[in-house]
Amino acid sequence: MVQISFHPEYVLKIGNFMISNTLVTTWVTMVILVIFAFFTTRKLKDVPKSKSLQNIFETVTEILLKFIDSITRSRELTKELFSLIATFFIFILTANLLGLIPGFLGAFVIKEGGKDIALFRSTNSDLNSTLALAIISVVSIQYFGIKRLGLKRYLKRFFNFTNPLKLIVGIFELISDLTKILSLSLRLFGNILAGEVLLLVMAFLVPYIIPLPFMILEVLVGFLQAFIFSALSLVFIKSAEIEY
Repeated sequence: MVQISFHPEYVLKIGNFMISNTLVTTWVTMVILVIFAFFTTRKLKDVPKSKSLQNIFETVTEILLKFIDSITRSRELTKELFSLIATFFIFILTANLLGLIPGFLGAFVIKEGGKDIALFRSTNSDLNSTLALAIISVVSIQYFGIKRLGLKRYLKRFFNFTNPLKLIVGIFELISDLTKILSLSLRLFGNILAGEVLLLVMAFLVPYIIPLPFMILEVLVGFLQAFIFSALSLVFIKSAEIEY
């Protein structure tokens, strides 16, 4: 039986570098996306077939473009942000869905210290993974804010000495930006970890039929969490253009 733990387990050590089962799953996710991108772009056509990978990819791209446009209200800004927001969404969604494939979690185990350790574990059930994504998001907020406003005007968001009220608002804005790292990472981590624990427990107690509704629910949760993370990052970047 695979034991449930709050933190990921280490499955391999290379020198002083410890490799966790969530990192292994991250690598698998990246390989899947690279393979998908390769076969999607290998033979591009002006008019792809209706059920081809290219057509599916173009449909997803169009949906994401329209969504980002609805927030930015600027196709120029959409083009700047598309790669980042689309990467967030596709990577998080793929990682979330990968953990829901029957037999993927808990099917492959290794022996370590007299207990079974799962070789794979959902990427986003590791706080380190979601924290890394959140840091990238918050750094991107600062980057695009400075790019659009300039360093001096952007810093006035936080340090505006024209009057005491604006300075206080700026300090709260700075604290808000820092807490975005926690809010983004903990929201994604908590929901995915809870879903993984629920599925493992249900699969152990009542296998086969009963866990199916929970799996369907977790597919929806996985999609929503990818959407929420991407949408919040987009909204935060857009709001970074506002001067106070």
